[in-house]
Amino acid sequence: MNDSGQDLVLALRKARNNLIDAVNDMKSSGRFLATAERDYRVALCKEMLKMRAEDKIAWTALFDLAVGNKEVADLRFKRDVHNSDYDVSKECINQLKLEIRLLEKEIEQEWGKA
Repeated sequence: MNDSGQDLVLALRKARNNLIDAVNDMKSSGRFLATAERDYRVALCKEMLKMRAEDKIAWTALFDLAVGNKEVADLRFKRDVHNSDYDVSKECINQLKLEIRLLEKEIEQEWGKA
């Protein structure tokens, strides 16, 4: 590699700091996902109960009809977006872990040559 040992150590330190930030982002994403999931499920249940009480729709058809409600569909969309953000956070963490392992190996090789 063209990087010096010092450059590799600095890159490793930066990657570790990025990993800490990514874990904190994942924590936030997880909380947003949990909130969105709760809001979606509550709205879905309310809509299903409303449809059953007011329109006397059969229980077997309620779910499919309730998820088509605009408010419920919007909350489901928000939940899905937060789920995607959470998955991206996990992948970012995995990428940073791999980067850290690679940098550690490069540092070992660099110091082994000295």
